[in-house]
Amino acid sequence: MGDSQISDTKAQAAAGQGGDYIVLARKYRSRTFGELIGQEALVRTLTNAIAANKIHHAYVLTGIRGTGKTSTARLLAMALNCENGPSVEWDANDPQVEAIRTGRHVDVLEFDAASNRGVDEVQKLFEGVNYAPAVGRYKVYIIDEVHMLSNTAFNALLKTLEEPPPQVKFIFATTEVQKIPVTVLSRCQRFDLKRIPADVLAPYFTEILAKEKIEAEPAAVQLIARAADGSARDGLSLLDQAIALSHGEAVSSALVESMLGVADKGRVFDLLDALMGGTPEAALAIVDDLYAGGTDALGVVQGLLEALHLVTRLKIVAALRDSATLTEMEKTRAVPLADALGMANLGRAYQLMMQALQDVKQAERPYEALAMACVRVAYLAPLPAMETLLGQAEAAAGNTDAPARASAGAAAVEPATMARDLPVVSAGLVGREKDIQHDVQAAALPKSWAAVAKLVATTKPALAAALERQVRCMAMEGSRLELAVGKGLQSPADLLRDLRLTLNDLTGAAWQLVQVEDNGEGGVHLATVRQDEDRARHAAAAEDPAVASVMGMFPGAELESVAEVNG
Repeated sequence: MGDSQISDTKAQAAAGQGGDYIVLARKYRSRTFGELIGQEALVRTLTNAIAANKIHHAYVLTGIRGTGKTSTARLLAMALNCENGPSVEWDANDPQVEAIRTGRHVDVLEFDAASNRGVDEVQKLFEGVNYAPAVGRYKVYIIDEVHMLSNTAFNALLKTLEEPPPQVKFIFATTEVQKIPVTVLSRCQRFDLKRIPADVLAPYFTEILAKEKIEAEPAAVQLIARAADGSARDGLSLLDQAIALSHGEAVSSALVESMLGVADKGRVFDLLDALMGGTPEAALAIVDDLYAGGTDALGVVQGLLEALHLVTRLKIVAALRDSATLTEMEKTRAVPLADALGMANLGRAYQLMMQALQDVKQAERPYEALAMACVRVAYLAPLPAMETLLGQAEAAAGNTDAPARASAGAAAVEPATMARDLPVVSAGLVGREKDIQHDVQAAALPKSWAAVAKLVATTKPALAAALERQVRCMAMEGSRLELAVGKGLQSPADLLRDLRLTLNDLTGAAWQLVQVEDNGEGGVHLATVRQDEDRARHAAAAEDPAVASVMGMFPGAELESVAEVNG
């Protein structure tokens, strides 16, 4: 892209003569279709339609903020009204194009639906729709954030869209296309503008910095390109901010990290090394250091999540290791981690850090929540996969086939470099391994109908309540249940389906549920059993001498409830 294409000459001249500063997002707004970055499919479709003179009367441009919706609408208006148009190319000094660019063209009307959403405003906008254009070839109506129009305003617009005058074109821009009525969408050609990838934004920002004669570290530009999250305008706003903070010096990655509120990349990878190596002491020392340095706890968690995501992608997609979007630090720190860590460890660490994200957001003392989260990750993330632990347990118990299976599992899941940090599983299975074995044993099939209801209540309390009041178990053998289902809020078919799916998920076994006739005989509702137990407990408590003595101190008092206290 040449200087004459990408820059606004008049804006630059004004800025150079002491005029108001022009922000980068305005100064480098696309002036031709060729400058519209990251939207190649859209540009190709529109340029082909214009070249073939097959121009639709209405377009909907949708996408996230800052991807070029309004710029595309103006470029389309320029293509329709340029002196040699309709054409995708025009002279740099074309008066029609210049008038559209500066907002002075009488036949190109831009309308903000967010602040003018009523039917009266729409009717006023379209008062002259049937009149011929004054100076251009077409009248072009550009309505930004069109989804903000009221229903009555959409109805007023619909009639014009059904029978549009030949000299009128409509271009609608929106970030929430699902809010536009289908009756309107069906009369428009829709184009979805994609998020602009970071590897496209970074060279674009680098070129702008060169034109502004500002130096910047490549890592700093990469950070801004990623923080833009697919939006060129957001990225240019961040670039403006970084330039202002640099005070004429080179834009450094440290400055951008501070501006974005993210933790230092090097320290994040140091912390990740400590966590995945199973060394909580080292991890807590780094957390204390980050706290002393004033780094935001939430930024540390987000940095760890980003690093884990990057390492996981590098492990799965080997070609990414040669990507130009990787900074030098990411190549030297993330790639070795991808080689060393197993998928089970990375997935477990990411899930734990996602929980830590919520904990840090809600905690009154965020760094304490971060420290506790790091302890959890350091103890749990480096553990071998479940099948490896079970194989080691079987080996310790004397199963001759288990050692080979355990070794194979460990080799497949865990790197050799992690072995020194993992405790050896003994016959007693102490520490973390004992907790995992307990979880495995707890997942065994329940032995009674009451146990089934208790297990269901751990994840589906409403379903468990329905089982207690609506279902009687007539027979139970392993994972086979014969159930009599009475009337209730749920139909028998729905209740049994939900129960079967829940038990399958909770136990990993395939349950067989058989509905039998409810003849009132055999089996008891668990709710009735619970009531009988409560009455018996109440009666036993009332007869207790100590309780009777206390009740005697308060004439007229009644024993409301009795609860068992373990231990």
